[in-house]
Amino acid sequence: MNISLASRIITDLTHRGVKTFCLCPGGRSAPFVEVLSQSKGLEILSFFEERSACFFALGRTKRDLCPTAVITTSGTAVAELLPGVIESHYNHLPLVLITADRPFGYGKKGAPQTLKDPLEIFTPYTAFSVNIFEINDLHQLKNWSAEKGSVHLNVAFDIPLVDESIPSLNLSPSSLPSLYPKKFMKTSDSKWENFFHSCQKPLLLVGELKKEEVESVQTLLENYSGAIFTEPLSQLQFIKNRLTSGENILTYAWNRKAIDGVIRLGGIPRTRFWRDLEKSSLPVLNLSSPPFYSGLYKDSFHSPLLKSLPSLSQHLSSLKPKCEDLKRTDQQLSKKWLEILKLHPLSEPHWIWRLKQALPQNSKVFLGNSLPIRVWDLVSLNRDTHCNITGQGGVNGIDGLISRFLGECESSQENWAFLGDLSALYDMQGLWISHKVPPWTLVIINNSGGQIFSRLHSNPAFLNQHSLSFAPLTKMWGLDYEFYSNPQEFHFTKTTKPRLIEIKPDNQATTQCFQAYESLFPGK
Repeated sequence: MNISLASRIITDLTHRGVKTFCLCPGGRSAPFVEVLSQSKGLEILSFFEERSACFFALGRTKRDLCPTAVITTSGTAVAELLPGVIESHYNHLPLVLITADRPFGYGKKGAPQTLKDPLEIFTPYTAFSVNIFEINDLHQLKNWSAEKGSVHLNVAFDIPLVDESIPSLNLSPSSLPSLYPKKFMKTSDSKWENFFHSCQKPLLLVGELKKEEVESVQTLLENYSGAIFTEPLSQLQFIKNRLTSGENILTYAWNRKAIDGVIRLGGIPRTRFWRDLEKSSLPVLNLSSPPFYSGLYKDSFHSPLLKSLPSLSQHLSSLKPKCEDLKRTDQQLSKKWLEILKLHPLSEPHWIWRLKQALPQNSKVFLGNSLPIRVWDLVSLNRDTHCNITGQGGVNGIDGLISRFLGECESSQENWAFLGDLSALYDMQGLWISHKVPPWTLVIINNSGGQIFSRLHSNPAFLNQHSLSFAPLTKMWGLDYEFYSNPQEFHFTKTTKPRLIEIKPDNQATTQCFQAYESLFPGK
């Protein structure tokens, strides 16, 4: 009944909105491989490495707003999914994890390529995990929907693995209204009153927003006269009254009591200032979508973003925050920072600033978690609307970034990614799927190691220094390749093929540029 079971699972999942299957073929997953090979109406993508497949699936889920399935064989192949599953939980991007297994009990005997208990691996990060031994076990899926989070199906197949003729399935995935829960936690009115009793000059700090949140948050910001800081993933860096001199202005404002509280809108902020709030007495109000994490150890309260905006707007309208001095200072510092950028043309900040200006209108831009996203934020001096910014946060560092980027690529936009060199090296196998997605450009900032740590630690052991070139990698995967060490040599050209652009900034110029920026905020 292996083929019948695999066919039933695939059909059931398409009725729940799954339309992309990331398939990692293996011996035990043979029933799924055979059935999917004869199926029509689905996107089926083959991967040789499970970790990359899972991060790609995250990108597909975010792009298409429907759950993506990843299918693996047994043994440690299952464990390779864990980093992506953890990220799916913290980003609320539901996946369907299908792991093929040997019959129940083999793992407890130490049988080859069989785990002791596969269901234990993902339990903290999935809505639920179930063993599927026969078709009747599928009733356990009746209460699952994508808005509840990821699901893990561990499917047991006995030999012979291909035990009947392969059906030809012609499937049409169902459309789902939303990935996000309709029920939210309730926040008492007293907590709102307590926050605004102690806070009259709140900073509105905007992190990553979902598509349906952007317009409402934009309206709120345009009617607020206080301090506003919008990160790249908010899609709202064009707001006319936001602070533009970089994240140091936030600590500057805190130290000079220009703000007396923080209201976070959207995802957990990437700025260092958010972490520094642990040491402050500033009250914090979090308004976001599931899974409702504050990202802070200190006490702060949470409320669902869209449902809370009317109440927040009402409270803000009663305030008269005096932030004119802060805004004037921010404008002056922004002008000085722009002058510094121009004085260090070979530095990494200048490179990002230059490339940002060269991007075509309405490009989709994926920013890596190390220096690229921080520098992009730092050089967002111009208020523009021409880029759709995306990235990967959660608890992730530099894991699976190429795979996630390729999973999000769209045919209707120019697709660009900005990654550090170690981030690219860490996910080189992600390039496996390069030619099966819409055309893209990957910009690798090769600064010969993890230079983000040079700003934090003097010990060179943190850097993982190297002298590698990415040119051989492009030959291996059949990519167009460009190399630049001087911004004046760079000229944008459109491509219809996968392309890798290697940028080599001058590390000494970068250090001098960052030091000059820090000097604008003595003592912050």
